[in-house]
Amino acid sequence: MGMNGFRFENGVKYEIFIGLKDKDTYDEVLTVDSFKKILSEICTQKQLSFTMLTQFGGYTHNKGYTTETSLRVIIIGISEDELVALGDKLKQIINTDTILITRSEIEYSFM
Repeated sequence: MGMNGFRFENGVKYEIFIGLKDKDTYDEVLTVDSFKKILSEICTQKQLSFTMLTQFGGYTHNKGYTTETSLRVIIIGISEDELVALGDKLKQIINTDTILITRSEIEYSFM
């Protein structure tokens, strides 16, 4: 424990990277604001703490190279079962084939 009772705890941080392009039309069907509203409703219902960042990126897929708006959802304090269920639901909502999930061991503290 540091000064003034400050203490780091060990935990796991998950990040979900999800593009907004529909897998069938290759158009961004949902807006960032629409996705934000849906994500907020899901996380509120399940009492999940999250942060969402908007990004832009590019990648190669079976039809060539594309760029798109992508979102990064950061979650600390979720079980892997809840994470998989959330990822599946987000894939279904956006109608995408793939999302990327990363897992990092972290130390954190709320001050």
